[in-house]
Amino acid sequence: MNTSATRLDVARLTSPNVQRTAEMQALFEFLAAQDKEMGVPDLATVPVNEMRMWRAKTAVRTNADLPEVAGAERLRAPGLKGAPPVLCELITPLNAEPGCLMFIHGGGWVFGDIVSHARLAYLLAVETKKRVLYVDYRLAPENPYPAPLDDCVAAWRWIVARAETDAGFKGPLSCCGDSAGGNLTLATILHEQQVGRRAPGLGMCFYGVFDDDIDTPSYLRFALGFGLSRPGMAKFWDMYAPPETPGQPRQDALLCPVRASEAQLARLPPIYLNASGMDPLLCDTIKMAERLEDVGCAYEVNVHEGLHHGFMQQSARLGESRRAFALAGDFYRRHEKK
Repeated sequence: MNTSATRLDVARLTSPNVQRTAEMQALFEFLAAQDKEMGVPDLATVPVNEMRMWRAKTAVRTNADLPEVAGAERLRAPGLKGAPPVLCELITPLNAEPGCLMFIHGGGWVFGDIVSHARLAYLLAVETKKRVLYVDYRLAPENPYPAPLDDCVAAWRWIVARAETDAGFKGPLSCCGDSAGGNLTLATILHEQQVGRRAPGLGMCFYGVFDDDIDTPSYLRFALGFGLSRPGMAKFWDMYAPPETPGQPRQDALLCPVRASEAQLARLPPIYLNASGMDPLLCDTIKMAERLEDVGCAYEVNVHEGLHHGFMQQSARLGESRRAFALAGDFYRRHEKK
């Protein structure tokens, strides 16, 4: 059952007594032992290329035994403003229904690619019974804001154009992302609404980044030892969008959707939010939910307590991850629009 933003108790959710679930604790110990055996360093302290190498190595264990689908096709969508084409993978589930869901992967805007979040993307296709366009956007710091967003907008416009001529796409067109991909999901919707083009009819954001404030109760409570770290997020923000004035918040709503105006938020389509209970980003989701509630936007929010950031990539080992897909799928089916 979804929770209203007004019922989310930040003090309780970030209290010293919060503990991992038994499943999460077992998985945490298993992954920690594997990381130690592999020699994985603290990724917040290594150069970007080394970070990406280790992320790719560790992602292999989350993408084994992908669910069966009807097909997966690599393609390139035309880039925006003379930018290079955007690599994407179009995943078609068995018994696909008309429509398409664009999926934007997480990774702090700095790592992740066309295979890093494969299991998550495939399960979205299976759960929604819609084609999923998995976007491999350019990464920071080599390509800082707005390049990653531009690539997501370009991929979205490819979907919209395809829907004009392909019966398989003539259905609900929506957008979804995890972590930094959740940020880019809302930014894509806001961007297309701002320029008066067709925007996604629904958005789903899993443990998203919506603000650059790293002094929230969840950032302080879960700063270290829970997967994603506070120093790591600070580093990601500075690589993605170096602040014009050091120490000042980033005011652009396309960077920090929680700072969008009331008018911008009121125009949003139905939005699904979830959060990991033991995650620096927990308060980002709570603040976003509060803002959506204030403007009367249709939304739902679920906090999956006792779990780390990124738990939806662990669906092979976590029952709560599988429940999270079911909850998101239920929201999708109730709110999808043609």
